[in-house]
Amino acid sequence: MIPYRRFAVLALAALPLSATAAPKASPETPLLAQAPAGALDWGHLNRFFDHSAAKPPLTLPGPAVRVMEKRPPPMSPLPFSGDLKSSRRGSELVIPVPKPDKPYRRLFGRLLKQSAVVDRYDDSILSEARRWGLDPRLLKSVMGAESEFNPRARSPKGAMGLMQVMPATAESVGVPRALLRDPWQNIKAGAAYIARLYSIIAKRYRLGGVRMADAPVWVVQRVIAAYHAGPKFLSRNSWYRSTRLYVKKVLLFYGSRVTDVRRQSSASLLPPEAAASIDL
Repeated sequence: MIPYRRFAVLALAALPLSATAAPKASPETPLLAQAPAGALDWGHLNRFFDHSAAKPPLTLPGPAVRVMEKRPPPMSPLPFSGDLKSSRRGSELVIPVPKPDKPYRRLFGRLLKQSAVVDRYDDSILSEARRWGLDPRLLKSVMGAESEFNPRARSPKGAMGLMQVMPATAESVGVPRALLRDPWQNIKAGAAYIARLYSIIAKRYRLGGVRMADAPVWVVQRVIAAYHAGPKFLSRNSWYRSTRLYVKKVLLFYGSRVTDVRRQSSASLLPPEAAASIDL
């Protein structure tokens, strides 16, 4: 490989030499053209290369460099707006709105003929629903699904009364287990426990100050499931078969005429400020 300076000298030596004097130099005349023809010396040639080396290197346009902008922080979840089609995780209906089949139609027909039994506790239902911000129809639906309005009902696991409340659960909301046989105390314990479950899910999904009576259906379904199988089902989409059937039963009661609240006395007009001192 021929060195750069030797290659330049050979190239200059190959040029034809003229006997005429070099043209008058001007500021625009290249430095190499200012040398006398036929009399190039090494010092002048070196000046040419030194002049070329002093020039800044040629910069070719390269690909544009993309400046990555810092991503903005993710937005915090918005407060609940009352939209039943919430896009939050867990906001889908686990149980589609059911339609009563023949056995349920027979059950509801039989209960409607027993209005003295079915409507006997409406005053207490209205009072406790107002106390905790619940839907009285939902409270009566849970009662119908749990005991079919029988205050002496008792499950094999020990749940008692109209709302089928476990003694330990009753004591956790301030109702002594010895009073669970009293219908009003039983309704009080069941309503307070439903209110507790709702307060948990309302905090989890940031429902703000929305009462359970105004909550979307997917929230209500989870509260019903948790009342049956425990608080862990407030956020689960996979439910036991028995829990799914229970939620379906409550929803069917809710859609029937059985759970119409037909009685109202002064006891049901308790103001919300008079809520019991039960710590949820």
